[in-house]
Amino acid sequence: MAVYRYRTLRRTLITLMWIAIVLVYLFPYTWMVMTGFRQPIDTLTMPPRLIFSPTLDGFRYIFTHTGFQHYLFNSIVVSVSATTLVIVIAALAAYALAHLTKRRGFLLAILVTRMVPGVAVVIPFYLVTSKLGQLDTYHVLILIFTAFNLPFAIWLLRSFFREIVPELREAAIIDGCSEVKVFTSIMVPLCMGGIIATGVFVFIATWNEFLFALVLTNSRVPTAPLAILGFRTEYGTQWGAIGAAALLISTPVIAFAILMQKYLVRGLTMGSVR
Repeated sequence: MAVYRYRTLRRTLITLMWIAIVLVYLFPYTWMVMTGFRQPIDTLTMPPRLIFSPTLDGFRYIFTHTGFQHYLFNSIVVSVSATTLVIVIAALAAYALAHLTKRRGFLLAILVTRMVPGVAVVIPFYLVTSKLGQLDTYHVLILIFTAFNLPFAIWLLRSFFREIVPELREAAIIDGCSEVKVFTSIMVPLCMGGIIATGVFVFIATWNEFLFALVLTNSRVPTAPLAILGFRTEYGTQWGAIGAAALLISTPVIAFAILMQKYLVRGLTMGSVR
């Protein structure tokens, strides 16, 4: 009887612990959703009201007064383009580093470039881009986002390609396959889970990037995170608009991660069981 009570108490404590962890992690997102659907007075009241009459005023404001759809479109173009470029280049580089060469120095150089903080190079990038007359353009953001995410993608994809035994490639070469055929027909399908997992991480990083978009864009191609800056004016902070914009910015990332969840888990667990 005592053992049964101990196990019941243990399960109850573990359940309560997990509930507390979930509440802590979900609280910021829940508060953001509530802010988007509340009147500003409900947000500013102390203590804030948890029970309120929902309103869509914040969503109407960002689409009718700020052109938020333009910011979202820019984010989609930049993020999808940069993610596609990163995956294509990183997959080729990772395959070569995993099966065609063993140059540790090149891998170290890639890692060092990933360690450089963006704030340390944003001014040089701005000066060069300004001299070339390429400020506030899509391709500048795409190229910079690609360059900053490539080291991470190469290192991650290299670990996935290394899980494929070299004998498989050697057998394909003996059967007459070229390196391109081996890569496209054998390596890529076997590493598809890892490639998609890497794509999810890269897409999230490019979608949420703020610093370079802030410095290198103005009015033509500002991305969605920059839109929130305009909701703090001399007339006050538009809390409903901030909550609505934050909800719309985070929703595509969450939806994309959920849709790719099975590939994400499969990719991250590659090689854990042999």
